[in-house]
Amino acid sequence: MTGWWPSSVRWGTALSAALLCAIVFILGWLGTRELLSRQLSGSAISASRAQLDGLAETYRTGRPMSPAGDALFEVVDEAGRPVVSSENLRRWDPAWTPLPPAPTGASAGWTITTKATLKPGDHPQWREYREYTVVGRVIDSGAQRHTVYLFVLPWDTLRTLGTFDDTLRFFVPLAVLITALAAWLAAGRALRPVEAIRRELAEVSGSRLDRRVPVPPSRDEIARLATTTNATLDRLQQAYDQQERFVADASHELRSPLANLRTGLEVALTHADRADWPAVARQSLLDVQRLQRITADLLQLAVDPAEVPAPEGVVDLADVVGEQVAERALESGPAVVSDVDGPVPVSGEPVQLERLLRNLLDNAVRHARSTVTVRLRREAGEAVLEVLDDGPGIPVADRERVFDRFARLDDARARDAGGTGLGLTLARDIAVRHGGSLRVADGDPGARLIARLPLRGM
Repeated sequence: MTGWWPSSVRWGTALSAALLCAIVFILGWLGTRELLSRQLSGSAISASRAQLDGLAETYRTGRPMSPAGDALFEVVDEAGRPVVSSENLRRWDPAWTPLPPAPTGASAGWTITTKATLKPGDHPQWREYREYTVVGRVIDSGAQRHTVYLFVLPWDTLRTLGTFDDTLRFFVPLAVLITALAAWLAAGRALRPVEAIRRELAEVSGSRLDRRVPVPPSRDEIARLATTTNATLDRLQQAYDQQERFVADASHELRSPLANLRTGLEVALTHADRADWPAVARQSLLDVQRLQRITADLLQLAVDPAEVPAPEGVVDLADVVGEQVAERALESGPAVVSDVDGPVPVSGEPVQLERLLRNLLDNAVRHARSTVTVRLRREAGEAVLEVLDDGPGIPVADRERVFDRFARLDDARARDAGGTGLGLTLARDIAVRHGGSLRVADGDPGARLIARLPLRGM
């Protein structure tokens, strides 16, 4: 509980429904009672006017007849003196003052509706000060002119209103109770999927991220909550798997160069007088460079693509190809040539696109016999970058597996020296981040890797 309000959603919903129902029914009760009171009072006034007309007619014909029952009436002359009044009027208000006569010059059809209050004083049977509606009219019998007043008795109205109040005093609490019960049951039914989601989430742990919450068949907010929860769990599992892969890859790939580096240094230190220290330094530098490349590749692959903003710059791939081919011309090994079909602008980061091409060239150069060819052209709104080598090629069965981390093939291309095992993985990752793709196609005779990126105007 927080204060007086229940902390349970189910009980809170039931209480809210009960309070709302009570407010609505009470307002409806009061509004309906007021309307009923006005209608009953109007009917009583109309009935009293009809009775007053009958009473006035008896005086006009010279045969005055008092109303039957407990009717309260009074007849006053032009001077304001009471001519006749009902017995109950004097009995219920001993100090009663007669009502004023009609104004001088009032027409024969003059009528009035006014108010009068009876003050019973110490009367033992009448201790209520009540204001009555009084209707009156002029009686002109020729020789005399009187004003007759008739009190509108509220007893029928009060009895009807009392019956109405007694009825609603029973049914309003009953309706509130039924509404609260219905809300409690409906909330329980509506929250049943939420409870199922809660139980399933309670089972989720670092070792059980594959669990998913049940999605109810309805298309309501709870179904959308379940769908969003599952999407969140998917992202969580992907992040966890990515972290696990990073840890596994780092521990697997860093172990070998670190061991080589340590072994070489330990051997050199053990035989310090006979060690070729320049050779040890060169070998250690190679191991450190390999460690650096592996670490950089792993960190690049560890970044979640969803967290990387879309590239906004414009890069001409023709310039990237020209720079990379020029750098390769200064190195020993297979010849690297290019075939570029004019400027090819794409959206991207220059450093990332250079790394994509560099990784493709590194892979091709390691397996080529004599020549590596880079082709760049436009095709159907895309930039098509091809890297071909004249090496042993990639079997069809392994054309997707070569993009896996640290993949090792069984053919001649498996004899990979100097690579980190992450080059093609990282190249495809960069292509995908730039809205493109990277795949292996048929080559003649060697491997042919094709990257496609969306074109953009310069």
